[in-house]
Amino acid sequence: MKNQRHASNAAPPVGSMLMALCFLAALLAAPLLAVSVAGAQELNLSSGVTDRVAPESDALGNKLGGFTAYPKLGISSGYDSNVYATENDAKSNAVFVIDPSVALESDWSRHKLSFGGFLSQSLQSEYTQEDNTTWGIGGSGQLDVLESSNIQSSLGYQELTESRGGINPNLAIPNPIQYDLLQWGLVGNHRLNQLNLSAAVDFDKFDYDSTGQQYRDRDVWVFTAQGGYAFSPGYNGFVRGEFNNRNFENGSVTAGGVSQDSQGYNLAVGIDSEITNLISGEAYIGYLDQDYDSAAFSDASGVSFGVDLEWEATKLTKVSLTGSRDVVDSMTPGSGGILYSVGGFGVDHELTPELHLTGDFSYYNADYKGIDREDDGYVYSVGADYRLSRSVHLDLLYSFNDRISNTTDQDYNRHQLTFGVRLQR
Repeated sequence: MKNQRHASNAAPPVGSMLMALCFLAALLAAPLLAVSVAGAQELNLSSGVTDRVAPESDALGNKLGGFTAYPKLGISSGYDSNVYATENDAKSNAVFVIDPSVALESDWSRHKLSFGGFLSQSLQSEYTQEDNTTWGIGGSGQLDVLESSNIQSSLGYQELTESRGGINPNLAIPNPIQYDLLQWGLVGNHRLNQLNLSAAVDFDKFDYDSTGQQYRDRDVWVFTAQGGYAFSPGYNGFVRGEFNNRNFENGSVTAGGVSQDSQGYNLAVGIDSEITNLISGEAYIGYLDQDYDSAAFSDASGVSFGVDLEWEATKLTKVSLTGSRDVVDSMTPGSGGILYSVGGFGVDHELTPELHLTGDFSYYNADYKGIDREDDGYVYSVGADYRLSRSVHLDLLYSFNDRISNTTDQDYNRHQLTFGVRLQR
């Protein structure tokens, strides 16, 4: 249920090998994925505002009747070696960010209800035109209809700023690209003995504020149906069908304002389970296809996959494995969609009760359908989280992003270093 998805029909050899290894690792772990049927196979809401402001695991919160409020404040400063994510003449800058938020969650024995809001202000030391403010509010809930059935729903509104180093960067725009995002989701789950049935609908509305970006305004509907079966000795298999409709309100960036509207589907089979909290997650493989109304854009199709596994290697160390392929709307002239593949792993180690160390690595491939452009890149980061107390955390994070493209002036690399403090209740 993601919103992100014919020059070449395949990723380059290195990308394909990495993605295949990710899925192979998931399949090799499959014999270990044994559990009871309870809770397996349920579809969940797409991430939104309440996920962004969710409280830390050690937060106490403030009791407010049947709810608990979790206020949080992040303050950080850092260094960015390539503010505009350009290949040549990189501009470096110091950055200061203040990020207050609050989450409100119910304490009920049945049903769930949560609300949240955030405000983030980013200030640059020299290139002040890159200053930006983002904010959002939203809520989500779960209605436990029966012991084996529930209905989930969410609604959120955000004003966001697009990253300079994203999939669709526009280096010609002098100021950051800002847009509004309205999100709504509804999920229904029902379990009948070993059979699990789920259905979901998600709606995203993108509305761009920046001058000259209105061609990107669009409505995205995603409908998902899933059937799963929990069988002895505990394997949980599922079949999933996802169908989407993307409606662009103002044509596209391609000359003549050609419509970029499209419809697509993603059919997959997979497993979803866990074993005594040691290994948990989901792995699937399938086929996707995105068809564009206009012949000016090439359709995107091919093998789809997803891996999201977590392994508790020791009581102090967790290892995660992730990977996915989908179609992302392209904002490059001549291309309607990007076949986007990504895979990676992460490690979280508790060196002491107060000090946690993290490391992450990911590789991605972006295949722009209809034009001769293909990007490959990798991102890695290392960080430390030091807990002075339950209410005060110190964070240090270093990340490096490197992109290689067959298109002129689209390569770049970027070092970012951030130090901050998080205050919470």
